[in-house]
Amino acid sequence: MTKPRSDTQHLLDRAAIHDVLVRYFQGIDLGNEQQVRDCFTADIQANYHGRPFVRGIDALIASIPSFAKQASGEWIVSTHFMGNLHYKFLQGDLAETENNGFAFLVLAGQPTDQVAMRSLRYLDKWRRVDAQWRISERLHTLDWACQVPPTFAIPLAQRKGFIPERMP
Repeated sequence: MTKPRSDTQHLLDRAAIHDVLVRYFQGIDLGNEQQVRDCFTADIQANYHGRPFVRGIDALIASIPSFAKQASGEWIVSTHFMGNLHYKFLQGDLAETENNGFAFLVLAGQPTDQVAMRSLRYLDKWRRVDAQWRISERLHTLDWACQVPPTFAIPLAQRKGFIPERMP
């Protein structure tokens, strides 16, 4: 028995929204401004914890500190993980989600580097634009944070260039 198109479309929309969030976190970790830019509408309205409210994609990209901090070496590496993703509303070309996540930031420091761990929450409103889901409003909260010294299984410089050999 085939399911009605609306059920299929609902699942396709959920998957597409999930993919945008994955691309956002990956773009932040890679320092790829264009990849992050593509996750938002041109008229995005955003309020990130501890930063001024912004309107417009250019203002949003300019307000994200990770690009400058990665380029300067202040942040050695960042890793974001998506957690629980709740679809609060999804109908037609509009959606609302709440997504919990963790950010791990290796901060350059003297005498030793530190890892900042942050528990984050993203409350997003979505709009389908030109058949693509984009975030149109974002509230980003910081639930808790701490810093600890890092421990690396292999040196970070070696890890960045590490490509595992193929398994036999």
